[in-house]
Formats: sequence, structure tokens, C-alpha cells
Amino acid sequence: MSDIPWHQLGIPEDLRYNLSPSAPRSARIAAARGQLPTYPDVQLAMIYVSAATGDAELRAMATEALRALPNLKAAIHSRTHAKVLEFVAEYAASEQIDWLLARHKNTNDRTAALVAARAGVELAEAMADDHERLLITPDVLVSLHGNPNTPQPAIERAIAFLRMEGCIPALPGVRGTSPPAAATAAAPPPAAAFDLDAEIEAALSGKPSPALQSRQHLSMFDLDKLGGQGSVSGFAFDFKSDDDFSLDLLEDGGGDAPPEMRQSIEKRIAAMSPGKKIKLAYLGNKESRAVLIRDRNKQVASAVVKSGRMTDNEALNAAGNRNMHMDVLREIASNREWMRKYPVKVAVVNNPRTPPSVAVPIVSSLQKRELEALARNRNVSSVVFTMASKMVRQKQQGKEKEQGG
Repeated sequence: MSDIPWHQLGIPEDLRYNLSPSAPRSARIAAARGQLPTYPDVQLAMIYVSAATGDAELRAMATEALRALPNLKAAIHSRTHAKVLEFVAEYAASEQIDWLLARHKNTNDRTAALVAARAGVELAEAMADDHERLLITPDVLVSLHGNPNTPQPAIERAIAFLRMEGCIPALPGVRGTSPPAAATAAAPPPAAAFDLDAEIEAALSGKPSPALQSRQHLSMFDLDKLGGQGSVSGFAFDFKSDDDFSLDLLEDGGGDAPPEMRQSIEKRIAAMSPGKKIKLAYLGNKESRAVLIRDRNKQVASAVVKSGRMTDNEALNAAGNRNMHMDVLREIASNREWMRKYPVKVAVVNNPRTPPSVAVPIVSSLQKRELEALARNRNVSSVVFTMASKMVRQKQQGKEKEQGG
């Protein structure tokens, strides 16, 4: 139980004992069946822990409880653990849930590939056009390529994008890709239904699982026969993640990192693939974000802003950086919380890299002093400069009329 990331799973201390091997059997059964009174997201996490750490009977109960949750969508939030999401994708799939999983920032590689393999036309096309996910998990394209529901133009767009980014995966029958690897060449169908009573009876009597004997999709009870971690071919009941980031990239220290540490972080990040950089953008600390937000790849830089981990000061510094990618500035301007901060608003509108379509709506909300300064700023676009100058003149003329009256 020591390897369970309780904090990441969001399970409070007073409920953890119910999942312990030393807890009464009745308490463990209640946790596996989702019968303990708590919030839906905590209930979902406890069901997964029961499945991952319990015996065959508890695992079967937990899987059945997952399928019976009255509002599974409400139990999934922005911080839901990647393995919990994978558990949901494996054993409680639905079209609505798959849309949610495809867009969730914590979705791991295997879950993304699994969803892509069974997606309907609209979701398959949306995943093919999701550049961020394609960079994080290029093998999503392998699954989409093997999915008959994926429109061919969408496949061609995804191939063109990943080829441009230099991370095109192996695709059977497509020129310019490497020979397909056996482990990732195709995704399996969703898990088949099984006889719960038969599984429990077999487990209690020490007999082999009927599901295994009939060679159906995944084993729920024999972990030795599961596929490798991260493979689409098999689900592993554990708490491992796709990344292997060191703590100095993830945890914030008490103050600014020393120069030698910053240089080390920059070198390691520079050697990462775009997909791994995007993963780090959602998980990394202040030092990591400071490097990633300056990345030449707009998908990487924008992911830092979309991560929700940036502080107000980081947003202000990025908004005022004249070397910042315009997509980053666009993301900052679309964040309502940051745009309520007047200094951030002023920095965005005065940045020459801010697209005019983003800057123009902000101009009218500026106060007199900042509006006059913007009217003198020849570095901004002519549209923004002209609008500021016009507003300054109008305000001045209005003031003169008041004084004259």
C-alpha cells in the first residue's frame, strides 16, 4: 500500500484504511462496491484502488461498481489520475466518456490509443486534428489509421502534421514510415462482457478464470498474462505513469533555482521530444515552465498556459515578453482570471506580438494614462495604434466640450 499515490488520487486519510488489507472484509467490500458515503470523484478513485490492490473477488466487485456508477462523467474531473481514466476506458466505455477521455490532459498513451481505435467518425476526426495529443502520443495515429471510422482526409492531415514535426509513427501501407512494431501495430476491441458470478465462483474455489479460458480480451485476475505497461494490448492494475520526470522538474523549491540547476533543466528539456515537453508543461514546476513557455514549438509553449499551473506573475512576465509566441499571448488573453488583472491586460495590449484581433477589444478598457502611452507606442500594430490614438482624441475633445460648456 506504500506505493499508492493517495494525494494524487484525492482519497482523504480517513477513508484510506477501508482499502487496507488489514481492514475488515466488510469495509473493503463496501469500498469496492462504491458504497462508502463520499464525493463521486473519491468514490471512483477508491473503486480503482480496490480493483488494483484487492483479490479476485474485490476486483470483480470494483469493476461491476464502476459500470454501475450513476453519473460516471461527474466523477471525472481535471485532476483524475491517469490510471483511473485508463480503468474507465477499459471497463466502462461509452461514446460520451470517450469524448471526455480524448480531451482530458491526464489521459495516458494507452488510453488515448484505445479511444482512437474505437472512436466514431466525429471523435476520430477530432482526435486526428488534435495536434497536442498527436505530439504527446503519436501512436494515436496508428490507432486512427486502423479505425475504419476515421475519414481519410483526417488521416492525411494528421500524417502531414506529424511528418512536419518529425515524429511520424509506423503506419502499415504508408510510404515514408518505419516498419510497424508488433506491440503497437493495432489496438484490440473493447473488453468483452463476462459472467461476474462465474468469475467470483471460480476465484473462490481456486479454479482458473472462465474469461481467460475462453481467450476473451483482457484478464481481470491474472496479472502475469497482461500486456506490458503502456501497451494497447493489455491493462495493468498499477499506479505507474507514462512519464519519468525527475523531481527537480516537477517540485517547486523555496525560491529561485540556482544558475547551474537552471542550465541543467534547460539542457534536459532541449533534448526532449515535443510530446514529452507538452507532458512536462502540464506537470512541471516554475523552472520547467519558464523554459517551456519559450519553446519554438507553439504547441509546447501554449500547453504551459493551458496547464492552469502558471501564477499571475508568470502570466504578467509572459504577456510582456516581446519574444513570446503569439499563440501564447492569445491563450493568456482568453483567460478571464488573468484578464481581470489590469497589469496583465496592459502588457498584452502593448506587446507587438499580440495579434490585432486579440489586442483591439482590450483597448477600449484601458484607462487614460495607459491609453495615451499606447497611442505613443509605435511598436504595436497600426490597427491598435490608430484605435488608441482615436480614442485619446475623442476623450480630449469630450473634455474640451465639457470645459467650454
